Amino acid sequence: MPSKSLLFILIQRIWQGLGGVLTIFFIAHTLTSDMQGWFYSFASITSLYVLFELGLSSAIIQTSARFFVGLRWQSEGRVAGEGVEDFKAFISNSIKMYIKFAFLFFLVAFAIGFFIFHQKSGLFLNGRMWLWPWIALLVGTAINIIMLPFFAVVEGSGEISEVYGVRLLQGFIGSIFCWLVLLAGGNLWALSMMPIFSIFISSLWLIKNRPQLFKFIFFNITTKKFNWLKEVWPLQWRITITWIGLFLMSQLCTPILFYFQNSIVAGQMGLSLTIVHMLGILSQSWITRRIPTMTQAVAKREWRLLDGLFKKELMRSLIVFVLGATILLIAHIIISQSVYAIRVLDFWQFLGLLIFSFFYHLNIALAIQLRSFQEEPLLWIFLFGGIAIVICLVLAAKYSSVSELILLMTILQVAIISPLSFFVWHHKNNEYKKTII
Repeated sequence: MPSKSLLFILIQRIWQGLGGVLTIFFIAHTLTSDMQGWFYSFASITSLYVLFELGLSSAIIQTSARFFVGLRWQSEGRVAGEGVEDFKAFISNSIKMYIKFAFLFFLVAFAIGFFIFHQKSGLFLNGRMWLWPWIALLVGTAINIIMLPFFAVVEGSGEISEVYGVRLLQGFIGSIFCWLVLLAGGNLWALSMMPIFSIFISSLWLIKNRPQLFKFIFFNITTKKFNWLKEVWPLQWRITITWIGLFLMSQLCTPILFYFQNSIVAGQMGLSLTIVHMLGILSQSWITRRIPTMTQAVAKREWRLLDGLFKKELMRSLIVFVLGATILLIAHIIISQSVYAIRVLDFWQFLGLLIFSFFYHLNIALAIQLRSFQEEPLLWIFLFGGIAIVICLVLAAKYSSVSELILLMTILQVAIISPLSFFVWHHKNNEYKKTII
């Protein structure tokens, strides 16, 4: 029987996948191919938030897991145990940093989006101003960024089922209202429904179940100083570079095609990438639920537990991805003669994306395991790999076709980035066990 944490992760991600499929259905029936390109270009540029978040949520999860070796939750979100004041100072610092990240994200994402979208259409798209739904989406996303440290702290403490239960509710309600807005002809306004209702549900969750944590937004609960540079920054800056590399690898295809080619091609890529990444997120559920346990195994020097957990969950994750990819390819063949065929990439392009994504998510799993040691040795491989992929994307989008673009992405990932990542993972995994005190 699966554990409670895995069950909640799977339910949340299965809904994420099912909700995504239903969203695709509603998009196909309510938006033109041109508007679909705008829809996914909005979503791609909004994903810039991962760069401004600077990998902090992952660092918070790892740091919280380490803290909670000697801490415990009490009623109303209070924390007790050895080092509790340090932990409170850690939370307070995290929230202040996220508020700054959110503000900076809004300014930069707004400027980039305005430049790209204004170049294509001026201020009006099919007689409607696209600027207001763009601002609503960015404001909602920025406020959600401020909510991230609360989820990261609770997840890092081991309360994974609680976090994914809230995320499930967010995804369910947000999707329902997204579909309703699409059916009502709201077009691009539908995108802002997810962040808006995520804010609402996050706030209710904190006020009801973790009110002591919620107070950190408005009050400084502790006067103790937290040494961020010593406790978090050494891991955070490494995760930041990793995330930049992963972002460059996976999130820029759609806006690059939107800018250099047209919105219809961008829509096909955006929808296909969404489907492929949903499969990757689902397959990573087995790895995700073990993050606190692996981090605590390192803190206790329980190497057999660490290795056994990771190898078992990695194998399950890869099997799920392969099975899911097979189902997606069969589904692609089935819909190839339907009206939906023009909304996605062709079969061989889609297969190339699946191969790229398989190795991309394998690399992420290796990085997660090494992060249990509070280390991030794959960062430079991911960064330079991401830069190389972006250069290829721009050249292919400008001078060639989508097929060549996907082929270059896949060759770089399979032939260079993944082999280097596996070599470094194998070497560092053994090295850290010998040197860690």
